[in-house]
Amino acid sequence: MTSALGDHFGDMEPLPYDYSPLALSIPYMLPASTGILIVGAGPAGLTCAITLALSGCNDITIVDAQPAGLNLSRAIVIHAQTIEELDGIGCREPLTARGIHAKYMSIQARQKKLFRANFCNLAGKTRFPYALLISQSETERTLEERLNGLGVTVHRPYKLVGMTKLPDGIKVTFESGEEIQARYVVGADGARSMIRKLAGIVFRDPATHKDPFAEQPRPGESYKKENARLGRSIVIADVHLSGEIPPCISSNDLSTFLGPLGFLLLVPLPPREDDPEQRIVYRMSCPTEPGTKEVSKERLQRVLKAGLGLKDVETPVVDTILWSSRFRIRSAVADKFYQSFGGGAIALVGDAAHVHSPAGGQGMNLGIRDAIALGKTLHEITENDKLQTPTAAAKQAYAIQRLDAFSKQRREMAIAVIKMTKVMTWLSGLESPVARRLRDTFWRLMGKVDTVNDKFALSLSGLQLKA
Repeated sequence: MTSALGDHFGDMEPLPYDYSPLALSIPYMLPASTGILIVGAGPAGLTCAITLALSGCNDITIVDAQPAGLNLSRAIVIHAQTIEELDGIGCREPLTARGIHAKYMSIQARQKKLFRANFCNLAGKTRFPYALLISQSETERTLEERLNGLGVTVHRPYKLVGMTKLPDGIKVTFESGEEIQARYVVGADGARSMIRKLAGIVFRDPATHKDPFAEQPRPGESYKKENARLGRSIVIADVHLSGEIPPCISSNDLSTFLGPLGFLLLVPLPPREDDPEQRIVYRMSCPTEPGTKEVSKERLQRVLKAGLGLKDVETPVVDTILWSSRFRIRSAVADKFYQSFGGGAIALVGDAAHVHSPAGGQGMNLGIRDAIALGKTLHEITENDKLQTPTAAAKQAYAIQRLDAFSKQRREMAIAVIKMTKVMTWLSGLESPVARRLRDTFWRLMGKVDTVNDKFALSLSGLQLKA
């Protein structure tokens, strides 16, 4: 079963960027030095910077390699624990006002609901008992506006190409030739993190112990063997549907349909703000078509019809693809999320620290929570550095202890999410008719047990991982 998508798309095809006046950053000179340098202005980097700025830390610099923010949906769901933490840094209200509040996560096959996790039953554990459906581009825009309001601006475009150990910190070099010295460097630079690479931190699947990005396609290899070796290839697309929308497609649901062409994720998103017709956007995700790199309306239409199990005249029509891409499902976690480097330290958050299947929409959520936890940790360290009484050695020991605790805790959470999403992905990818029938029977039986439904909703929400 594959549900809402996360944000770890490090090997996606090139994506368009938003060059509107609001999105473009006015170029600012980099300072010669900074206490904390955050590399990457996605959701993880932005939330780390916001957390630090709110704590009163004014010696922070955040850079990003891209000239402007993404104008794409990518990750599309924010779960309850993440909403709680975004509320704590003053970022929730614009998001919950704009997004769709989904009550359920459902698995359907042949026009029947097999399983339905009810987020409403989380009401005793959270103020936000729902899954918030909103595009990542809107999430990033909200976060960057919040950061700007705190007096911090993202420096763009600055592509990191080198790091040098210094006795009192770290020297970072950018492609432009510019340099900056920092005491702490936060790697929020994605699945193919240059910071992680330069620090020599191993990144591998916790089950196979292999780096999922090390393998390359082989000429003449079959689609099935390539998927088994490199990771399953999946399409994601944001589309407009025309025609009557059947009841099985609900704005209350993160719906996955299991059909003869594989799984189909179908999730409603708010209309684009610049759309004069204000049409609902639908996120579709499904297996790629063997032998082609194209994402066509015809392919999406076939998967839609097979997944819904309706007659042609009853099936909505995919009339517009707003954007689409392909990516491979890979799982990996850094061996450690923190490392001393010269007289400073490096810490990893988000996709730089862990990647996994998008099943359940866990990627961006876990990355945001990583970043808020790291921001709090770095604030405690920098406050301790200001004290007059401890020796330099004592301050360094405190910093190591706090960063090591952060690393161990967040890594354990990442491994738990990787295990959960691997099972969900395996179930969605079963191919033989017998295996699929057994899987559907399993989901139907599990769906009859309220405690199972509630536990699954809790697992997706992130509340069970609350630190």
